[in-house]
Amino acid sequence: MISTENPLKILVVEDNPGDFYLLNEYLKKTGLPTKDVLHANRLKDALSILEHNNPDLIFLDLALPDGEGIESFNIINNAAPDLSIIVLSGLIDKQIALHTILLGAQDYLVKGTFDETLLTKSIEYSIERKKNIRHAVENYERYHSLVKATNDTVWDRDLRTDEINWNEGIQNIFGHRLEEFHSSGEWHFANIHPDDRKRIMDSMNSCLENCEDQWVGEYRYACANGEYKFVYDRGYILLDNNKRAYRMIGVMMDITERKKKQEERIKNEIERQKLITAITVNTQEKERKQIGQELHDNINQILVTAKLCLDVALREEEIEKELLYKSRDYIMKAIREIRSVSKSLILGSMKDIRLEEALQEIAENMRVNSKLSVSLSLPGKGIDNLSPDKKLAVYRIIQEQVNNIIKHSRATEVKIMLRIVDRSLYISVADNGVGSAKNNDFKGIGLHNISGRVDMHNGEMEIITSPGKGYTLNIQIPVD
Repeated sequence: MISTENPLKILVVEDNPGDFYLLNEYLKKTGLPTKDVLHANRLKDALSILEHNNPDLIFLDLALPDGEGIESFNIINNAAPDLSIIVLSGLIDKQIALHTILLGAQDYLVKGTFDETLLTKSIEYSIERKKNIRHAVENYERYHSLVKATNDTVWDRDLRTDEINWNEGIQNIFGHRLEEFHSSGEWHFANIHPDDRKRIMDSMNSCLENCEDQWVGEYRYACANGEYKFVYDRGYILLDNNKRAYRMIGVMMDITERKKKQEERIKNEIERQKLITAITVNTQEKERKQIGQELHDNINQILVTAKLCLDVALREEEIEKELLYKSRDYIMKAIREIRSVSKSLILGSMKDIRLEEALQEIAENMRVNSKLSVSLSLPGKGIDNLSPDKKLAVYRIIQEQVNNIIKHSRATEVKIMLRIVDRSLYISVADNGVGSAKNNDFKGIGLHNISGRVDMHNGEMEIITSPGKGYTLNIQIPVD
């Protein structure tokens, strides 16, 4: 803006002293604040001044001794492309002066036909017009620099003509050569997958009709080879003074790999949930079968024997008391067995049961019933601060592995160790049995049950074994 704080510095390139004098007098009459008026008689003098000075405005005579017409303008304009240039011409040079406007001059004045009012208007308009052009060029260059810098596909749609301009992303990402297609909205929408097309067009039209300032969509877009890629598209809507949309500028991001990973995660999660469900059902069925076998093979036989003793006692009075004692012993044994089975069921909820005591009972039962040498190592504290779900998982894992050892290992020694380190619980159950030739490839229901419980608590499981070297199960579970 022209002000006393920012006075003008003007360069006049004019070889006629009389014309320079008149122009200088008119400049004084305009009242515009002027700092310096520099004068050059020839092009070479003007170029020398421009090397050491930075004027705000140039008046250029088209007829100079060392230049002529368009040539003079081009030389000065190339030397000072950011400055406003007002061409001074004679009547016979009017057509040439008009041509300089097309080349970038801000205005032209015919000598002898202007006064201070017209001169003021020309100066103010020329400086402001050049400033606007410079800003527009800078914005254009900035826009194209951003477009080139991005790896995404940038599009610019004129809603009045339905023409779309694309950056190189349409070729680099989708393979469409810019020179081989028509940049129209019809072409663009035809490349959207048929199953997505109506949804995307409806959502975009709704945004335009409601004068919203942006639109987003996710869909499949056709490549030049016929394949489709998933894209995330965001468009910004420009409105005119009447609040009507006239332009959209958007960016299409290729999210194909992200979609594939997302679908893979969903698929894996579904498979994991199916596995957990199957393991849970199998575990429940196995527990029911074990309970049924205990009731049928053990407790039922004990009660049947007790009943036989009572029947004999009722018929044979001589031995009545002895048989009654035997019946009592059998009934007490049945009660103990029922208590054992019941306790196994009650451990399904460990809110009121100490895990340390439950594990010590497992170890003691192994020593008594299986004649195994069992060592149990537990952390000094913290194990009973676990959540009920984690305590139950730890108990069932060790119970399951102990059953596997008793049934299959032919071991004489078992070592059970639990420790808490860095907010993780580490479980190790090792035996000195026959081991296995397979490593980390076990398909027994018992190990599936253990693996399922470990997965449910975001833990990790490791199996170490070899023929004749025993079997070690290592598990790590977060305690949080």
